[in-house]
Amino acid sequence: MGIAAGSLVALLFRFGSTFLWAVIGVLTARTLPVEDRGAYASAVVFTSAVGGITSLGAATGYFVANRKTDPAEVAGHALVLSLVASAVSALCGAAVWLLVPGEIGRLGLLAGLLMPPNIIRNSLNGVVLGQGRLVRFNLVANLPVVIGFVLLALVLLGWSRRTAEAALAAWTVAQYLGLLPFLHWGRSWLLWPLRHRPRRDLVTGLLRFTAVSGLAGVVGLLNYRVDLLLVVSLDSREGAGIYASAIAGAEALWLFSSSIAMASFARVGAEAREEAARITAAGVRHTLLIVAAGAAVLALVAPWAVVVLFGPDYRPAALPLRVLCIGTLLYAPQSLLNNYFSNQLGRPAITLVLGLTSLAISVAAGLVLIPVYGFVGAAWATTLSYLVSGFVAIGLFLWLAPARWPDLWRLRREDLARYPRLARELAMRARRVGG
Repeated sequence: MGIAAGSLVALLFRFGSTFLWAVIGVLTARTLPVEDRGAYASAVVFTSAVGGITSLGAATGYFVANRKTDPAEVAGHALVLSLVASAVSALCGAAVWLLVPGEIGRLGLLAGLLMPPNIIRNSLNGVVLGQGRLVRFNLVANLPVVIGFVLLALVLLGWSRRTAEAALAAWTVAQYLGLLPFLHWGRSWLLWPLRHRPRRDLVTGLLRFTAVSGLAGVVGLLNYRVDLLLVVSLDSREGAGIYASAIAGAEALWLFSSSIAMASFARVGAEAREEAARITAAGVRHTLLIVAAGAAVLALVAPWAVVVLFGPDYRPAALPLRVLCIGTLLYAPQSLLNNYFSNQLGRPAITLVLGLTSLAISVAAGLVLIPVYGFVGAAWATTLSYLVSGFVAIGLFLWLAPARWPDLWRLRREDLARYPRLARELAMRARRVGG
């Protein structure tokens, strides 16, 4: 599957996943008391974030795609390390259950049991992405969400006891069931630790790469949410609610860039340096074209869009949404450039430094602008941080890669010709499937 078709496949999966998450949000909001929904949502968000950050997904993808290490060997090592991390998280949950009485303790136990499937799935799915198997990667990533929706619906709509514990227990069971495809697709991976001795150099390499990429993940998570935290602290909770709606609208534009980054991940890691740079530059050009068009439309319809989606009380979100459209466009190529830094060069520390730069600027500018301009100041602070870190990332890419400045923005005739060719290719595939 080519990068263009793969990007479209990834985009469709992401649209489907985003819609399903929204439905789950509505379901839990309609069936759980406000306090219980808050406890359930906090546990899911926390465990998902920790599971993603502590997993070895970035490292396994790099060693499979770039270092050409046997996928079964990488997966076997990742599985052993993931089981160790899973045991630690489960023990922490059990400790909370033993030490804290009542509902909080039981929720702590469920949270501790919820992290292992997230850690294991993300680690093994990095091997799948490193092999370039996009459909399989997205199926494994989204299956737990589908199963979770089904179990949540059964529990919350068919059982009289609608509590955070019941919802979190249903979600936890779904995450374990979501690991079942690995029993079929990854049987050799699961058996590898039983038939071979671990390699110390590979264990060290996976842990070292994960330590840096995991810290970069923490910084990235803070970077995406620190502006909202500053609005809560320096403006008001009402302003934070309005600003959160603007963030949700602007970040939807990243669905395109993240899909292209996902589709090109394996090839950027596997190809020679010059070809990887060419693929990255082409991805940046297409990302800027698509996101610029989307940002222009979203900025134009912002006053109507926020009212239709969130209600008339959120009308003030239109201005920060327009400002964030600028920042989102400037930051859109970042995931593609990070692909090159981490998966081609094997230097996730560059991603970490870029994230720290953006975070520092966002906090500093937010402390100055939010007390004066409120949540609109937060939007300008975020846009400024994206502008600076984005140009720093581009400068590093041009310094480290065999590429030139025009390669990143000057559209070529073949770039525009790819779209009708992709449409014809998809139409032919659809006819073959239909026939």
